[in-house]
Amino acid sequence: MGSGQGSVWLAIGYIGGWILAMRIFGYFWKNRKLAINDAEPWFPENLAKKDYITLLQQTEPEATDEQLMKALLLRAKEDVFRVLSMREDKQVLSRLVKQGTVGDDIWTEFTLSEKELEREIMAVIEEANTFKDGWGQTILQSASEMVMLEKNQQMEKEMQAKKEANAREKVLKDQRKEQTKAQNEKNREARKERERAKALEDLLKEHEAEKKKKSASSSPTSSKKNLITHQPLATLKDFRLGIDANVWLKRVISSAASEQYIAGIGGAPSCMRKAIEKELEGFKANSIHPLFVFSGLSLIRKDKPHVNDDNKMAKRTAAWEAMNSSKIELALSCWTSSFPVHQPDLIHLVIRILKEHGIDYLRAPYGAGPQLVYLERNPKQIIHTIYGGSELLMFDVDRVVTSIDFVKQTFGSISKKAVLQDLHMTDDQFLDMCILSGFDLCPTFPPLAEDVNFTFKNIHDLLRQHRTGFNAVKAHADSPLVVKSSYVDIFCRTRCAMKYQPVLTDEGHIEPMNKENAPSDIHEFIGYRLPDEVYYFLSRGVLGEATLNTLLWGHVAEYSPLCNGETEEYRKFLTTELLKIKSQTMALATAQLHPFYHRKVAITYWYDSNSNPEHVIKVDTVQSDIDAIGRWKTGKLLVEKELKKQGITSPSYSFCLSLLSNAGEASSTLSAQRQEKGAPLAGLTNIQSRHLSKLLQLRSFIEASTHVPSAFGKAMLGAFKMHPTAALSSEIQDGLFIALELIRAKLLTARPYSITFTKKQVVEDEAAIKAIRLITRTTSLIGARFKGVKAWAGPVNRDLLAFNSMGKVLTRHLRQLSESLLLEMLLSNEIQKEDLDFTELAAHMPFASEHSTVMGMLVKEYLEAHAVDPKLSKEQAVQVVEEKLGATSLSSLAEPVKEELQRGFTFWEVVVDAVKALGAAPGSGGVSKELLQEFTDANNWVKSRKV
Repeated sequence: MGSGQGSVWLAIGYIGGWILAMRIFGYFWKNRKLAINDAEPWFPENLAKKDYITLLQQTEPEATDEQLMKALLLRAKEDVFRVLSMREDKQVLSRLVKQGTVGDDIWTEFTLSEKELEREIMAVIEEANTFKDGWGQTILQSASEMVMLEKNQQMEKEMQAKKEANAREKVLKDQRKEQTKAQNEKNREARKERERAKALEDLLKEHEAEKKKKSASSSPTSSKKNLITHQPLATLKDFRLGIDANVWLKRVISSAASEQYIAGIGGAPSCMRKAIEKELEGFKANSIHPLFVFSGLSLIRKDKPHVNDDNKMAKRTAAWEAMNSSKIELALSCWTSSFPVHQPDLIHLVIRILKEHGIDYLRAPYGAGPQLVYLERNPKQIIHTIYGGSELLMFDVDRVVTSIDFVKQTFGSISKKAVLQDLHMTDDQFLDMCILSGFDLCPTFPPLAEDVNFTFKNIHDLLRQHRTGFNAVKAHADSPLVVKSSYVDIFCRTRCAMKYQPVLTDEGHIEPMNKENAPSDIHEFIGYRLPDEVYYFLSRGVLGEATLNTLLWGHVAEYSPLCNGETEEYRKFLTTELLKIKSQTMALATAQLHPFYHRKVAITYWYDSNSNPEHVIKVDTVQSDIDAIGRWKTGKLLVEKELKKQGITSPSYSFCLSLLSNAGEASSTLSAQRQEKGAPLAGLTNIQSRHLSKLLQLRSFIEASTHVPSAFGKAMLGAFKMHPTAALSSEIQDGLFIALELIRAKLLTARPYSITFTKKQVVEDEAAIKAIRLITRTTSLIGARFKGVKAWAGPVNRDLLAFNSMGKVLTRHLRQLSESLLLEMLLSNEIQKEDLDFTELAAHMPFASEHSTVMGMLVKEYLEAHAVDPKLSKEQAVQVVEEKLGATSLSSLAEPVKEELQRGFTFWEVVVDAVKALGAAPGSGGVSKELLQEFTDANNWVKSRKV
């Protein structure tokens, strides 16, 4: 009984459990169904579908088929948009469901909406087919295109909005940048002012220290063993003496009369010619036959040149401040220490002097030292011994003559063997020691350079410890100073350059020293090789090194002029007119070279070198100019015959313009095509005439299409016809060329520049001030003549120096253009090179001289004397000038002040007549009325005052 009851209750419990489980399941199933039925749609209500249904059900008035089709298309477009959205959402949602980030209810909502959308699309297709058979197959495609079009339009709007926002942001950024720049400029000016004051203070200390040093110089200062031996100069009789011309020229200039004012007047040292001629006379009197070897191209550097002229500029400014405060000695000390003479600018003039005296010279492909060593080691004994600096001992030489005293009739020399024995070193160790010590190709070894007590002995001890320079450098390879300067690489490159530097052989080839051991990658430390012809033209002085260095480096640095280049006019001139000349120069230099050299060339200017902006020389902008000069051919008139007819010996600008003044003769020089070439030009005068004519065309003095003189060419020719005597002077020919270029650039005017350095004018009358300013600027374009015994020590003017700097930089650019033009003519075989005297050609190249402000200062002092006291006669005004100059400056001039003034005023008249012709030129080919009036007013003012 008990067990039966237990079984019944067990069955009842089992059945009750099932009933309870089913009720619980039913509860949850019912809730799930309700949840599914109540699931929120994935998209909001389809308004396009609603609009279509409304139109479909509309009875009054009944919707047209066109309205319904349009509404159905909008409905389909909405469906397509939802399909695209769901495709994107599905990928993201499935990933989130798998990660458990979202629940199943969300996924359920999505799948229900997806099925609903499928039904909706099918409904749209069916509806479309009721309007037009087959429309259901294309309606979705049309809707897709509409969706994509809207998306593109939306994207464009967003991009435009973003662009506008970026533009607004850029404006704000530029404004902030300008504010920062202005603040930095303000801070920079303040810093420069502090540096200027400090420089002035330091220079005062230096000046005092130098005085004390000179007073104590009579006592013995060194007990070091003297390795220089002195011998009678007669020992060198009949010797062919190879001279390092750069070292020699530096000594000649320093031994000449002190040129302390040169940084204040510009130009070449006035005593240089006399000092050179005195040296040449000494060689001749002692039967020594010199061969001067100048340095050529610079060895390539991996780093771009960094222009930092702050120190020099600070010293120049300090000098002018000291001069204005009548502290003459301090001013001269500042000028002297600002390195006012740039030796490469003097080479053209030195070559002319050597040619005049029949002295042989040579420009080495690279360094003068290796070339001299080759000439001495040559079996033909081209030279017997070498004269230069002691740094030549780094090369394979036995002995170097380091000094010659023509007065005492002795010379000093140093034996390399004696030096090596004294130092207990090998040849290689000595070379390493010199490199580590530092020279122009390599800085001093950084770990030792930081030592204020650094001496030559430190390097000597370092080499004794490490045996070789490379070992010493590698031992310090982890030093921050060595790493930062990449000194290991610099040392290796310099050592290779010293051992394998290329030289010009006696057969006209370019070969490295120690050719048999030279590495194959010599271009890595020397630079890329140019054609042998180019090096030969360089060796003869026809080319300078500046353009070729720019070509090889792909970069050029523009340094500050003596006036510091602070005026807006000077800087604008650099980046406009001079940049075009530089572009023409590079285009000509590369015209006949391998396409490798047709590459980008950048310029760095000293005033923005810290921000490193890249100013690029754009050769393609002047290509039409280069193509146009290729259409020259020999005309009817014979150059030699015309020279004799006009009574001159060599072609000039006016001569070339006169040959082309006849339209018929001009057209006979114009070929139909560039490729149409005649026979190569033979004879020096024919070459010079063609070269100058092409130069005149490049600078728009000759019309490219007709070869007749342009308005500027006619002005030049007309002025020289009115002044035939002045036309005989190559200095005045170059001077008028420069004057007209500066007039075209709107720089030769009576107006002051953006910065005026003269705070108080001597003259009060404004008309007189303008006239004097214009006349002194003009006359300073030709040079005063000096005896060369004493240097100028008279008045200086910084405003006139600012103008002189413009003339100097223009002269330098025109010289380089002239050289590149001649290079193009030579390489294109337009010139017959056989039997051509290249040294004679080099000696007659234009723009060889750069003049000082002295002529302008003479005219300025004279005219101001007249303006201050109108009652003075011309002779009395000249006497006032002579008194103001002082005995030293007066005795420096080769001619009396009156004769120099007459030369200056003659040049002024030549320029005035050229300007008048330009003023009368038709159209826009001449000058403005304002500039013409300035010259007219100045000429009227000075007419009765000229001597």
